[in-house]
Amino acid sequence: MLPGRKAVTMRTARILAQGDELTTGATVDTNSAWVAEQLRLRGVRVLGLCAAPDDVELLARMLVEASRDCDLLVSGGGLGPTTDDVTAEAAARAAGAPLVESPEALAQVRDRFARMGRPMSPSNAKQALIPQGAQVLENPAGTAPGFALPLGTARAFFFPGVPQELRTMVERHLVPWLEAGGAAPLLRRRFHVCGLGESLVQERLADVLPPPGVRLGYKTWLPYNTVLVYGEAEPAEARERFETTCAAVRARLGDDRLGEDDETLPGVVGRLLLDRGWTLATAESCTAGGAAALATETPGSSAWFRGGVVAYDNDVKRSLLDVPAALLEAHGAVSEECARAMAEGVRRAVGADVGVSITGIAGPDGGTPGKPVGLVCFGLALPDVTRTRTTRFPPFGRERVRAMAAAAALEWLRRLLVRA
Repeated sequence: MLPGRKAVTMRTARILAQGDELTTGATVDTNSAWVAEQLRLRGVRVLGLCAAPDDVELLARMLVEASRDCDLLVSGGGLGPTTDDVTAEAAARAAGAPLVESPEALAQVRDRFARMGRPMSPSNAKQALIPQGAQVLENPAGTAPGFALPLGTARAFFFPGVPQELRTMVERHLVPWLEAGGAAPLLRRRFHVCGLGESLVQERLADVLPPPGVRLGYKTWLPYNTVLVYGEAEPAEARERFETTCAAVRARLGDDRLGEDDETLPGVVGRLLLDRGWTLATAESCTAGGAAALATETPGSSAWFRGGVVAYDNDVKRSLLDVPAALLEAHGAVSEECARAMAEGVRRAVGADVGVSITGIAGPDGGTPGKPVGLVCFGLALPDVTRTRTTRFPPFGRERVRAMAAAAALEWLRRLLVRA
């Protein structure tokens, strides 16, 4: 057990990432999200995540502030050998301790270079500087040791920012320390919908009033929305309240719920097709293979996905999908009539049980008053019937329209399969 381990069960934490590359947007902070998930799994509620630039004074103030109301502070980054790596100095200032060279840390740095068969640069000696009284944490995946020390009300852990190194050290040092506290995992369940706006989802759940210890949250990642239910695993009454709330959310969402937790739209569609022994083929114009790419994101999709045709040009629609020239002349490529012919044509051409088609105007140009940018027509040829529909997506931009159309096609198929 690490020095400074509290006798009480750990419940709250803050995460502080460090580096100009984060605060300027040059790098996306994936470390903090990963750390937060590890903490949740071990019963620790994260009160907040933030990032600090390579400014020793500002970072020191942020460390002091972050450690005032939590049991655990996790910092990632800024332990390298260059001048912009200022975390150790900032931690020393925050703790009111001098920055000293640790013989243990220096030996670890030297040993790491020796094992790599490389000479150690004098600048790497900086990585052995830690706040006086801090505990050195071995880094088996890199050259920068970490350290831990009491700070405010918290036990503060400082790890390198390189993702592989941080994850290795969290699992080696932080996880055993957390698990020694015996906290039950915090519960979380995710309910996913596609094509249903966040406000509509919230209205659907208006009468779901979470009991004490249970919280609802929402996440938008177009074209999806996710309802998150948080709760506690212990005591048994708390878990029961969590499960009751989940059941209520599940009931209110009904068939709009495409899946839960790690379930994905293509994964669910594939399972429903396999349940019927059916296969799928796609015919796409404006999405240029986006629906086929989405469908095959799931491992094992070859068991139910036969293939797809990208028919951008009308000649390809005629020659590969047997869309009649007269139909194209009368209704145009962006029409439900064309979508119907494309879906039926790809079903025949590929030998699939189900054909899905998409044809539309993704933009930014090509729209007309009658057929504006964002207008997309869909076709769905099932073994016994063919259906068509038209959707007008907001002009969010070409890539967004294409992505939303691809997902909408699979979601339409999912809904029909669920209700069949």
